Amino acid sequence: MIILGVSKISKVSVILPRSQLTLAMEKLFQFETFHAQQSDSSQYDELLDDYSKRSLRIYVKLSELVKELKLKPLPGILDTLKDGYNISAEKFELNKWEDILSILETQTDPVITSISDKINNLKDFNNQISKDETNLEALKLLSNFSINLENINKLNHFSISLNICNNADIEEITKSFSDAIISTDSLTDDKSLILVAVKKEKSETIEKTLRMFEVDNVIIPDELPQNPFDAHKLILENLNVKKSKLDEINADILTLVKQHSNLILSHFELSKILYDSCELVKRTGDLKFFAIITGFIPSSRKKQFEDEFNNWILLSEEINPNDHHNESHSEAPTLLKNPSITNSFEFITLNQGQPKYGEIDPTLLITLSFPIFYGMMFGDVGHGLILFLSGLFLLYRKAPFLKKWGQIFTLSGIAAIFFGFLIGEFFGIEIYSLTHLFGHAPIHFIHRGHGLSTVNVVALKYFLKISILMGITHLFIGNFITIYNTIKNKEYDELIIEKIPVFLMFFGFVFLMFAFIGTSFKIDQLFVSQHDTPIFFFLRAFPISLVSIYSISILLFGFLIFIIGKPIMILTGKVPKESIIMVAFVSFLDGGIEKIAGSLSNILSYSRLAVLLTVHSSLLIVVNLVWALPLFLAIPFVILLNILVIVLEGMIVYIQSLRLHLYEWFTKFFVGSGNSFQALIPKLIRTKLIWKD
Repeated sequence: MIILGVSKISKVSVILPRSQLTLAMEKLFQFETFHAQQSDSSQYDELLDDYSKRSLRIYVKLSELVKELKLKPLPGILDTLKDGYNISAEKFELNKWEDILSILETQTDPVITSISDKINNLKDFNNQISKDETNLEALKLLSNFSINLENINKLNHFSISLNICNNADIEEITKSFSDAIISTDSLTDDKSLILVAVKKEKSETIEKTLRMFEVDNVIIPDELPQNPFDAHKLILENLNVKKSKLDEINADILTLVKQHSNLILSHFELSKILYDSCELVKRTGDLKFFAIITGFIPSSRKKQFEDEFNNWILLSEEINPNDHHNESHSEAPTLLKNPSITNSFEFITLNQGQPKYGEIDPTLLITLSFPIFYGMMFGDVGHGLILFLSGLFLLYRKAPFLKKWGQIFTLSGIAAIFFGFLIGEFFGIEIYSLTHLFGHAPIHFIHRGHGLSTVNVVALKYFLKISILMGITHLFIGNFITIYNTIKNKEYDELIIEKIPVFLMFFGFVFLMFAFIGTSFKIDQLFVSQHDTPIFFFLRAFPISLVSIYSISILLFGFLIFIIGKPIMILTGKVPKESIIMVAFVSFLDGGIEKIAGSLSNILSYSRLAVLLTVHSSLLIVVNLVWALPLFLAIPFVILLNILVIVLEGMIVYIQSLRLHLYEWFTKFFVGSGNSFQALIPKLIRTKLIWKD
């Protein structure tokens, strides 16, 4: 059973001999959708702990290698858009669960070793080349001087340091060595050669001081001629050989990566899964000879689980989503199970939090409302068509992370096309308006006349009404859901003293607002006007005075219950005693000020649907002014400006659609404090496990 996207969950416990734990792990791996519950036990199974440590060792090594080689476990967005989503999963044939670790250890280590050796060689050669290039620069400066460092290094009582320093530092260096012999020679306009001679016992002090001035110490390796000219010539020759060798090593690494990249990434994925699963399950209770594995499974697979684990003691309990007093209910994770066309919108729900087990998942409703809101603010046939085609392209790429955005773009594009036809706009150009079908005159959002293009005020008012109507409908649904949740959770006291009164206040306020609008905002006409009530078409037969009387009666009734509800609960002893007067005063402020003001704020917030549609159309007015230019200039400018409008306003519209759901709607009913269902074996991407019978 699925409760608006939330699957029913069962709690299961398996009791088995410790000697058969590996067999149990094999069955859990094959079952996959098992959410392990961490045991409170401080003890853990030694075998699973050993497997955990060994798999972690492999995972860490592979993690370092993946980082070093800059491999991508998943292709990037740009790569996917260009080349598609082509991932070949490595197949592993397994006789038993222990084979996973065996495969990892026997196949991974040789690959890691071969590539790591090459990488280490590469690093060594790079270090050598770096040192050679540094020495080369210094020796190049010294090559014109007749200096033999071999004689300098043979001195017994003196230590001589030969360095290249900045000319600006010479004076300061000289002052720092009062008891040293210093000699300088100019090399370039900026650099000088400085020789510092001191007694052997003071050589360390000299070296530390010189390092403060960022000097380059001239050292010719013993294996090279100690004459700077000869050393420079030989280093230059060796450098070319090393660079050639470096190219060979890079080529070898690329070949190895090409051969083994799939294996590396699949083992990287598999070692992580093996480690995580062992860590989750290894705390198997304090019994010496028996292990206890506890977790949660989808109730739809309960029969299959019982069949797989029928050789051992099995305890199972289907958790009632409405039984909040059951201890297992608070522990139960939430498994979302939405159809593929709706699960793309799960991110909006999860942005606010994971639904609690038994809580309504609003994703299905969001699938309807989000594209409609987006399409209305983005209303234009041309722009909607581009959004729709962009969605189809993302779907064609077949990447899971792009598929979701493809679905959102596609549905939002369809809605934008519909509203574009409704206002009769194609890239800001006037076309046939669907309002003809509703018996209205064309309500093109852009009014054209006398060579000018302006926003049609009549159309703006019409769409403001639609926006408010959509907002009220959306908020009504949110209030109905919160009442349903309260009834489902059997929180009847809260239902009577808060939820129903709040709904009545909202209901009464909405219809009173309609009546007030119908009087042209004349409060003295509310209870006497016989004109039809506007906006809600089915209320047009009802006079404003009648709607006003009933609306304010409902509002005041809800307001009264909200104020006196909690004091009555205190008097009857159903809630802890407090100051009744203070409670009533707080309820008055909360009910009278916050709730009613909040209702007005929430409703008006939906006016942004029409406002942003106005902005969208106004921008297209500006864009189409470019057609006044010569055609060869106008076409590229129009294309560029349309792209800018689509990208920039598309992002703004997305944010505003998100806001209407997260702030105006979710706050009415959504808690979002649940725990996500974490399958023991998540969906494998790089790996395919084939279990032999």
